[in-house]
Amino acid sequence: MTGRSKQDDFDCYYRGQGFIILKKAEEYQINWLVGAFGEEVSYPISAELVEKSMRSDRDAYEVMIYVQTGSCPLTAEKKEQANLAFLRRHPELLIKVPENQKKFNQKELKTLLARGKRVLEK
Repeated sequence: MTGRSKQDDFDCYYRGQGFIILKKAEEYQINWLVGAFGEEVSYPISAELVEKSMRSDRDAYEVMIYVQTGSCPLTAEKKEQANLAFLRRHPELLIKVPENQKKFNQKELKTLLARGKRVLEK
């Protein structure tokens, strides 16, 4: 036993900000350090994800989140949609945090504020 890991068979393909992409034949993997002790994690990625990782630090971050979780990080638009949906489910927060009121048109805001008042009165 030589103590070689599977990773030793790969060559450095691209070195980014906080990550590295390794390549062997047409096989790629992305590696980076995580945790307090800097444990290295490694995930196989497609050539398409390699290209995305090389575009920008933000794109590389999105690829790392994707390979870890299986889903992409939320865009600003999706975050805002999620926030609006949350406020619609909890309209009392429009009363407690009035700056959120500007996110809604007057008609919807009136309805939500009425519901919020009823919730707070309980």
